[in-house]
Amino acid sequence: MKFLEKLTSKKGQIAMELGILVMAAVAVAAIAAYFYATNVGNAGKQITNSTNQTTQALADAISDATSEMSNITG
Repeated sequence: MKFLEKLTSKKGQIAMELGILVMAAVAVAAIAAYFYATNVGNAGKQITNSTNQTTQALADAISDATSEMSNITG
């Protein structure tokens, strides 16, 4: 009951403990958002790099197969 009285102060003031708790929650959320955004950016770069490597490997395999076919028929 005392906690409720602190939250509903007659003067309209927020208790210092509640203010500190809210500040801590906002700080944790900001830090988590920063790391999330950083990791998403890095994941995108890794996916692009992997896709480019796969595409190049496929292009090389097709080129080799085409060369083999031209050697056999040529």
